[in-house]
Amino acid sequence: MNHRFYIIIIAAFFVCLTSHFSGNCPAEEPVRSNVLVSDFEGADYAGWTATGNAFGNAPASANEPGGMGQVFGHHGNKLVNTYAAPGKDIATGTLTSPEFTIERKKLVFHIGGGKFPGETGISLIIDGETILSETGLFSTPRQGHEGLEQRVWNVERFQGRKAQLIIFDRKEGGDWGHIKVDYIYQTDEVIVPSQNAFVIGKDAKPVEYNRMIFGQFIEHFHRQIYGGIFEPGSPLSDEKGFRLDVIDALKELKVPIVRWPGGCFVSAYHWLDGVGPERQPAYDKAWHVEDPNTFGTAEFVEWCRRIGAEPYICTNAGTGTPEEMSDWVEYCNLNIGKYGRLRQQHGYAEPFAVKYWSIGNENYGGWEMGAKTSEEWRYFVRESAKLMISTDADIKLFAAAQLNENWTRPLLEVAGNRLDYISIHDYWVKPGANNVHTPYLACMMRTTSPENSIRSTIEILDKTGRRGKTKIAFDEWNLRGWYHPGHGGRRVNAEAIAERDKNDINSTYTMADALFTACFLNTCFRYCNDVEIACFSPIVNARGALFVHPKGIVKRTSFHVFQLYANELEKNILPITLNSERLEFQGQTTPVLDVVLTCNDTKDQFALAVVNKDPQKEVGLLADFGDLVALPSAQIEAIVLSGDSPDDFNDIGSENRVVPVKRMLKIEDGRIAFPAHSLTIIKIKKAS
Repeated sequence: MNHRFYIIIIAAFFVCLTSHFSGNCPAEEPVRSNVLVSDFEGADYAGWTATGNAFGNAPASANEPGGMGQVFGHHGNKLVNTYAAPGKDIATGTLTSPEFTIERKKLVFHIGGGKFPGETGISLIIDGETILSETGLFSTPRQGHEGLEQRVWNVERFQGRKAQLIIFDRKEGGDWGHIKVDYIYQTDEVIVPSQNAFVIGKDAKPVEYNRMIFGQFIEHFHRQIYGGIFEPGSPLSDEKGFRLDVIDALKELKVPIVRWPGGCFVSAYHWLDGVGPERQPAYDKAWHVEDPNTFGTAEFVEWCRRIGAEPYICTNAGTGTPEEMSDWVEYCNLNIGKYGRLRQQHGYAEPFAVKYWSIGNENYGGWEMGAKTSEEWRYFVRESAKLMISTDADIKLFAAAQLNENWTRPLLEVAGNRLDYISIHDYWVKPGANNVHTPYLACMMRTTSPENSIRSTIEILDKTGRRGKTKIAFDEWNLRGWYHPGHGGRRVNAEAIAERDKNDINSTYTMADALFTACFLNTCFRYCNDVEIACFSPIVNARGALFVHPKGIVKRTSFHVFQLYANELEKNILPITLNSERLEFQGQTTPVLDVVLTCNDTKDQFALAVVNKDPQKEVGLLADFGDLVALPSAQIEAIVLSGDSPDDFNDIGSENRVVPVKRMLKIEDGRIAFPAHSLTIIKIKKAS
């Protein structure tokens, strides 16, 4: 039956289902009932006119086998099937409907048989002109089956017009020289075909997402700061020690916000050690190395301004105090008081105007310096927030949270009214004890996991009444967790510290990293009313999107995802309903496609972002833009990020193995063919 092949979602229900794009679900609007054109269940064609010998005098029985087996995907007991004619694939002819009025927005039908455009198919005729056509499914003998699949035409612009349908079989012999059609009706419902297709929601409204989801994170860990963004004395650095090649590269990403200085590092970091002309090296209790403190608050703020990003400071809620946090706010943002004046004495007459501040980092974890219990944390955050906003009422405050309701719910109940954001972290592939490499398909099975994290956090916000008031900041995330043997325990030796170099093996960062990154960002788009900030972890070196070495840089695969999303997408997300086939690996499955549609405010410019996770084959996507966009019939220009294999990566000497390229994608029967293991962006303008 047809339920094996498609899902029908009533429009009002769809609006509720996608309510996270636009807040609470609006009241349901009346839905007009469907209008049947023909179900082909009668003793004859009921007014349809047949020519030739392909169609006979009546619909065929659904019980009669086709050339490749039993017919399925039909509706009821009969259908149009020219294979049932005496000549089977040789028979030809046409079947024309009586004239009818187009009364609904969509015309839906089921089709199978031969895939020969112009020879086997169905057409919509208005005023003697062919307006729309669809062909069958298959053209080679071992390719197909005798099933029918649902197709949908958007005919909203023709409502009130008279029309006819012509089913035709002009194929004289050969494999699949026949056509099957069944159950034609008009509807206002949102229809999603069986596989690999999307539709735009009924009355879908553009929703602006926050560009802060393209944020980044950097920590005083291994070569992220020193030997990464900051390398005094390097021929690639300026007089202040900032690596200019890094600054230029990050400007390509239009980075909106950067979180610093940690991470675990911050839970034993005292900001006063990193300000002023006299700096003393300090022992880093998190990472068991000496930090020279030559990169501190002023350097961070200046570097952020140089790349065009907002500075986001995470404070020491481990060994630090609420007063130390508020003193840091004073130093950065005031011209009065002990610390405001201290900044001026250090040569900075104007405040740094740092807007974003976090109370702590992962203070729930036993690995964190100064870890706290839930009971301690909720009150510590409340008092810290009091001091900080009494110093500057205009700052935006975050606090370390987690998916555990026993931690986050009490935090929100006690301190939520002082928090603009709760900060959550996750890494979905753990390196284990030996920096184990996770294969491509295993990584793809993780691509829907971020949604689970976001939904769990939303549930907690709902339960505390804070949803819509306190937002989500996913301010540390990456596919791969950092590799740092011995972290959180006794001081490690030099050998263990050297093991951290394995984070910088560029062959680790393949198309798996790029596609996971795209899927994560797509998830943030879908939940943009709740998720306002995200920070990829980290920005350079270790698992970062940019690898920095003494002689230059390497843009890893995920770098190009950020570059494409920051520069090619439109400012709003337009809700869609996607139905995708599944990709399987070791008993797990994931949708093979991940799709988002963005648009400008006036809905006349669009950017479609499509992830095809399949490692080997291209996948055809049927895109129903309704009246918004008219796709070309044969091919379309796209920007594609892919590689020769899913395991391709960029490295020193082969920096451009995986880069975005412009290419033409083929379109067959309205389906755009997306390459294997790829991220593709297609920019489209509204039909004139």
